Amino acid sequence: MPNIRSYILNGRPAPCEHDALPLARIGTVQPHGVMLIVVPETGLVEHVSANVEEILGVPARAVLGQKPTLAFQDPESRARIADILRPGRRYFDNPTPLSAQGRRFEAICHISNGRLFIEVEPGVEAHHDYQTMVSSALDAISRQTTVAGLYEASAKMMHFVTGYDRVKLYKFLSHGHGVVVGEQHAPDTKLPRSFIGYHFAASDIPESAKEILRTGKTRQKPTQRGSVPLLTLGTDGEPTESGQTIDMTDCWLRGIHPCDNGYNRNLGVGSNIIFPVNVDNVVWGLFVVHNQEERFLSYDSRAVIEQLTMMFVSRLVELEAAEARIAERQQMATQMLGAIEAGQQMLATTSATRSEYGASIRLHAMHAISRHVAALAPTYVSANGSDIAEPGRPEDGFSTDLLRIADADGAAVIRAGAGGHVHLVGRTPDALTLRGIAAMFGSRLPAFDDNGWRVFATDALIDLVPGGATLREVACGLLAAPLGNRGDMIMWFRRERVIDATWAGRPPSGAELRSEKMFRSRDDFAAHRAPLDGASRPWLESEVMLAAQFAAAIGDFWSRQQRGITTPTSLPAFGAGVFGDGPAVESPPEVDVFAFAPAPASAGRWNSLG
Repeated sequence: MPNIRSYILNGRPAPCEHDALPLARIGTVQPHGVMLIVVPETGLVEHVSANVEEILGVPARAVLGQKPTLAFQDPESRARIADILRPGRRYFDNPTPLSAQGRRFEAICHISNGRLFIEVEPGVEAHHDYQTMVSSALDAISRQTTVAGLYEASAKMMHFVTGYDRVKLYKFLSHGHGVVVGEQHAPDTKLPRSFIGYHFAASDIPESAKEILRTGKTRQKPTQRGSVPLLTLGTDGEPTESGQTIDMTDCWLRGIHPCDNGYNRNLGVGSNIIFPVNVDNVVWGLFVVHNQEERFLSYDSRAVIEQLTMMFVSRLVELEAAEARIAERQQMATQMLGAIEAGQQMLATTSATRSEYGASIRLHAMHAISRHVAALAPTYVSANGSDIAEPGRPEDGFSTDLLRIADADGAAVIRAGAGGHVHLVGRTPDALTLRGIAAMFGSRLPAFDDNGWRVFATDALIDLVPGGATLREVACGLLAAPLGNRGDMIMWFRRERVIDATWAGRPPSGAELRSEKMFRSRDDFAAHRAPLDGASRPWLESEVMLAAQFAAAIGDFWSRQQRGITTPTSLPAFGAGVFGDGPAVESPPEVDVFAFAPAPASAGRWNSLG
């Protein structure tokens, strides 16, 4: 089953002139190391960086078309390169120590697209031994009990491992913008300026760069001195530039675009490292590490930071769910399901009344159950086809809970058909607008996937459907799920969140995004106040999953009612397919629907995310 995060479609960045830069196929290599690209079947060098003679003392012409062992004079280094070339080898014990011209190097190897990449970097010592770095990171991360504390502790650990002047934890927001949520400076830092709380425009990171970040590849830029071309043999047998023929997505030494080098120089940065933070293949944010002077980081230190990043993600998901009180909301959802089932049983009993007053008794019973409970029952009687609940009134307690399980400002239950009922809770668009939104699924909005999670969420509905200011005020964010298979639907809404943001430099205008200016290095990082709007609070993955399970459970109940099955044998396990399969669960206990406060039900109905 697809991951739940793939059903969340948040605001996309505005198109930018530099989005299509061929960064993965940039055709250049950073100047501090040597790239050797070998055809595994022959063991011969197909491409080499132009600085091979400067660093290893061997001309490019003498290496191209030959075994890479010829690039080294030291017998031990040649033997190690020969071992890397062993036929059929797919995995490597990185890094491999080498030496050349009296200097110590490390080879980092991987195979991609049928080619063996041997990246030769300067050998440097880590600040701490591997075990100390890992154990310290694990201890620091595991002790955090709040998301804010996790941000701070993670930035400190990054500084402990790297020893760089400044560490920034950068979190992506809607529409590709980002904000610095954590920062740590060295006591003797030469980069005293703080960017904590500063927002950075989406245009700072081209879409092609984000595609590389999604692979989780760490990006080290120990120097801003520019890049050197990758070479191959031309038709005349002489070295010529390789151009964009090689995909270097997974390479540490992949060249840097001149704009990027200029950007860092304008920040006063001589060396930087970027560690992407990915949650379920989506880039949540970045650890950005800066140093004023050129500085190299050992392979072991980079490996530790990749592990630290994974620890951070795991703890982040746990703490976000805890702070959002997901476990409490799961229990609330279970109680609501119990109220719906008990209410339907009561309606079934009254419908069996055989008298001229049967219909009246049934209608009064429905009102006794309360219209907000009945709105999620298999059948519903409405005088005018639409009604509005008022969260906060005692008789509308169920509707209040309907908002709380999604932490929403408004909700709607939309029944299919021309005479279908629309039940509104809190701040929502009107019934006609809601029917229009519901009709867009499968056209402007994605169709619900019968083979996966049947749910959809966005923090920027106004980017996807027409609606203007009115929709922005009450339904900028949408979380929707079908109820069964008859066209019925439940929706939750969040209003637009406008942030009084401090930006690092003025964000570019729409005209500037489409101009040649995007190919020039940005040099303005002064504080600039401007609102950040156009999106609601984002929906957490755990919130989207809870909504999907709640809607699926109601649909399952409706289906059982149609088939005459009164006792469920199981309901969808909360988190199945994402956080592990859950056990079969039992029916909830009896609920006093006249109390409008459902009695506690078995926690076994949902698997806990907390």
